[in-house]
Amino acid sequence: MTAIILIAMLAFGFGDIVDAVESDELASAVTVYQAFDEANREITATEEYYIGRAVAANILATSTPMMTWDAVAYVNEAGAVIAGFSPMPFTYGGWHFMILDDQGINALSCPGGIVLLNKGLCDLAQNEDELAAILAHEVAHIALSHGIQSVEKAKLTSAWTTLGHEGAQHLGSSDVQELSDNYGDVVDDITMNLVTRGYSRDSEQQADSLAVHILARAGYDPMALAAVLTRMDGITNTTGPGFWQTHPAPSDRVQWVLSEIESSSLSSPTAEEIAVRTARFTERYTNAGTTQPASRGGETSGRSGRSGTETGGRSSTGGGASSGGRQ
Repeated sequence: MTAIILIAMLAFGFGDIVDAVESDELASAVTVYQAFDEANREITATEEYYIGRAVAANILATSTPMMTWDAVAYVNEAGAVIAGFSPMPFTYGGWHFMILDDQGINALSCPGGIVLLNKGLCDLAQNEDELAAILAHEVAHIALSHGIQSVEKAKLTSAWTTLGHEGAQHLGSSDVQELSDNYGDVVDDITMNLVTRGYSRDSEQQADSLAVHILARAGYDPMALAAVLTRMDGITNTTGPGFWQTHPAPSDRVQWVLSEIESSSLSSPTAEEIAVRTARFTERYTNAGTTQPASRGGETSGRSGRSGTETGGRSSTGGGASSGGRQ
C-alpha cells in the first residue's frame, strides 16, 4: 500500500507547485510547504483520482472482481451514459465500473470515478432503468465528493506537515515514510467510511436526490430508483456487515425520492421506451455469457439521450456505445 500511495503522490503533477520539483528530488521542504500554503486550494481532480484508486486497491485486496462476465461491459456502457448526464461527465482517469463477485446488497463509490458494485445489488434490478438508478446513486456520491468530504480536513492537511518542518532542507527516507503514512491515513479513513461507517444520512439523501435528476436528464425513469429501494425494503435477511448497517432504511429513502420527483415535476418515459430497454437488459445482463468480451480498440463509449445523438462519457471497458435514455 505504501508503494501505491507514493506512486499516486508522485504522479499528481501538482500544477501550481511544479516549480518546487527539481529533476529527481523534491526541492527544500520549506519551499514546497510555502508553495502549498500559497496555493490554498481544494484537492484537485488528479489528486482525487489517485486517492480513489488507492481506496479501490484497499477494497479489492479482500474482494474478487468479475473479470470474465460479458455483463461487465454492459454495466460500464450504462454507467458511461449516467456519468455523461451527471455534474461530473469526465474525471481525470475516466469513469470505471467494476462488479464484485459478492451476493451482498452493497456498492462502494470511490473518489475520482471508480465504482465497485456487488453482483447481488445489480441482480436486484429488473430492467435497464433500475440498473441505471443504482449507477446514478453511486455516480452522484462521487460527483458530490462525498468520499473526500467524509475525511476530516485536518487529516488531509496532515499529509503535508512533514514538508513543513522548519529548517528541513531535503526530504530524507524517514520524511518520505512519514508523508506516506499520513497520506495512507486519508486513504484508510475513506475506505473505513465506505465499508464500515457509511455516509451520513444527509449525504445519502443528497445522492438519491441528484440521482433522480440524472436519470430524468438521461431519459431514464426516475421512479426506477424508488422501485429498487422498495425491493430492498422487502428483503428480510439484513444481518451482517454492509448496506444494512451503513445506509438509512430503504423505506425512508423511498419517501424522499418520491418527494424529490414530485417537487421537481420529473416525468417518466413511456412504457414502450422502458420495454425496449428491458429487452436489452435481459439480453445483455440477465442472459449474459461468461466469456471475456473482445477488445474493441479502445473506442470511447457513446451515450444517447433524448435525441439519441449525443456522445460522451468514458467506461473502463473501452466498449462500444450503449444506447440509453429515451428510445
